[in-house]
Amino acid sequence: MTDLEINKELVDFAYANLNNLPKGEEYEKMISSVPYNCFDPKLHSRRNLAHELALDYGNIRMKDYNFDIKLHNEARVEYLRKIFGKIEDDFFIEPPFFVDYGFNVSVGKGFYGNFNITFLDCTLITIGDHVMVGPNVCFTTATHPTDPQQRLDHVEYAKPITVGNNVWIGANATILPDVTIGDGVVIGAGCVVNKSVPANTVVAGVPARVIRKLTPADDRNEAIKSVSH
Repeated sequence: MTDLEINKELVDFAYANLNNLPKGEEYEKMISSVPYNCFDPKLHSRRNLAHELALDYGNIRMKDYNFDIKLHNEARVEYLRKIFGKIEDDFFIEPPFFVDYGFNVSVGKGFYGNFNITFLDCTLITIGDHVMVGPNVCFTTATHPTDPQQRLDHVEYAKPITVGNNVWIGANATILPDVTIGDGVVIGAGCVVNKSVPANTVVAGVPARVIRKLTPADDRNEAIKSVSH
C-alpha cells in the first residue's frame, strides 16, 4: 500500500541533510512513497544527469594526479559529492557504479563498494558506518503500481532502504524496497532481501532467510563461508 500525503518531516530532513536535491512537489511525493510522475521534467533531467556523472567517474585517472594515490582518492571523493546526497571523506566505491538519482543516498564512515553497484534511489537509501558491499549488488527502492493503466501513465512510487552499521553484503545480492538491515548483519551472496533483517544475523537464499545468529565474538569471515558457496 502506498502513502497518499507528502511526509513533511521526511522532506524537511532531506532538505536539511542531503545535497544536490531538485526541490519541488514531485520530488517531495517521490521520497514520501506517494505515487508520482517519473517523467516530470525536473526529475527526468536530473536522473539523466546523474547517469552521466556516474559513468564519467571512471575517467578520473591516476596519471592526472602524478600517480599519487592520496590525491587520486581525494579527487574521486570530491567528484562523488556531486552525485550522492551525503558521503564521508573515506567513502570508496569502484567504478563503474550506477544510480537512479544519487542524491537520495546517504552513507556513513568507512564505506567500501565493489564493482557494479546499483542504487535505484527514488526515495532515501540510508547506509550506516563501516559497510562493505560486494560486486553487482542492487539496492532498489523503486516499485510500480499493479494497475497497468497507471504504469502506462508513468506512475511510480518508492519505499526506503536502511542499512545499519558494520554490515557485509555479498556479491549479487538484491535489497528490495521497504527493507531495514540491522547492525552487524551478513547478507549472503546472491540473496534477494525482501523483508527486514534483525541485527547480528546471517541471511541467505531467495528470498533471504536467517540461517545463523551472531555474537560479538563470531568471525565474520567464517560466517560468510556458510552462505557464499
